[in-house]
Amino acid sequence: MSEYNKKRFLVIDDQPQARDALRSIAQTIGAFAVEFASNYQDAIFRIRNNAPDIILCDYMLGEGRSGQQLLEELRRFNLLPDETIFMMVTGEQSYEQVVSAVELVPDDYIIKPFSPDKLVLRLDRIVAKKNFFAAYYKEKRQQEFARALAILEAQRASETGRPYRFEILRQQAEVLLASGDAEASEKAYRDILENYEFPWARAGVARSLHKQNRLTEARTEIDKVVAGTPHFFDASDLKASICMAQGEHAEAQKVLDEVAKKTPRNYLRKRMLAEAATLNGDSETARAAMADVIANDTMPGAVSAEDRLAMARSHVDAGDKISAEKVLVGLRDAEIQAMNLAEQASFAALLAISSPEKGKARFAGLRPALLASELDPSASIDVMRAALTVGDHELADRHTELLMTSPDAKKVFGTIRKQYALQGREQDFREIQKQVALKRIHHEEKPAA
Repeated sequence: MSEYNKKRFLVIDDQPQARDALRSIAQTIGAFAVEFASNYQDAIFRIRNNAPDIILCDYMLGEGRSGQQLLEELRRFNLLPDETIFMMVTGEQSYEQVVSAVELVPDDYIIKPFSPDKLVLRLDRIVAKKNFFAAYYKEKRQQEFARALAILEAQRASETGRPYRFEILRQQAEVLLASGDAEASEKAYRDILENYEFPWARAGVARSLHKQNRLTEARTEIDKVVAGTPHFFDASDLKASICMAQGEHAEAQKVLDEVAKKTPRNYLRKRMLAEAATLNGDSETARAAMADVIANDTMPGAVSAEDRLAMARSHVDAGDKISAEKVLVGLRDAEIQAMNLAEQASFAALLAISSPEKGKARFAGLRPALLASELDPSASIDVMRAALTVGDHELADRHTELLMTSPDAKKVFGTIRKQYALQGREQDFREIQKQVALKRIHHEEKPAA
């Protein structure tokens, strides 16, 4: 009896005849439970509610969507267990070139038309691989990184691990990065590159360097990937992140704008575009990107309070305080109460700027916590900006100093300087810069204990 009679299949295709053909092939190899998804959203709903064992997904899903975009969305929202098999079904002979470049790859792909025997051959191979990595998947999912690495190291030394040597090396590098050891991760990716020039490994080096705040080196590495593999859109995202960290916001926006036009339904990328445009002072692009996200990112629970804060922020940047206030007061009480301190800080700060009579008291009530806390860059900028607006120089200068001493200093420098200039406090900002520089020099010169 076929082992596939116990597996749950999900066939994803927007064409009824193609769905029927795939179901017939699945049933021929012994599949008993075969479900259908006719489009992108239906597929996400079904996978989110009960992940199948095997997914056969057509590459072209209609409405400008692709199976590759679906796979990336599922991976990013952690909706696809490592144990689930995701096989791309495509009529594109050139798909091999595309999939060899991207970072988030399917477990395998098969080109139409194909026979049941060919599908079984491919599935058998993937099942063997999934079984080989099963213990590792379990430890990784539980974030037991040391155990996961120990399993991979043992597998790497085993005879059964020979067919999976590059996958083992890749997983080792990814786990090292996830565990916070960016230096070891960089070395692991470079070891891979000594044997083969995988674009994802070069991107891994760039990501590891970025984590170490070695931005110039990271930029050099990711530029190579972007130039050599134009379909590797995640590499462009990484380049944009590095550009933002370097303070090159116009370049970041340009990169993201070009890729967003090619992937108009990738809403994580639209969020990045809004961030880059905000830092670049292009409030209209930021507003358009966030409006698109809020209106069209229909993944359940995808649009967050942080997204609505970003929308309000873009309205404030555009000088449209009425629209900003409308977004903020539209947030439900339950949403506001569920916010963390950084989100509450942004909410109160943006409301204090857009509607002082509604927001100043709330902002003042948070002041003790804001003086004592270090927030993420977006929230800290919101607090600094609101504090400047209401004349609270102590609070503004406190968050400016925190921002200028953080790894994000280059990223936020232009925004901070602009806000101080608008309030006629350029000299105060330069003094904060000077004090931060002196503290850094003193720290670097201080002998180790």
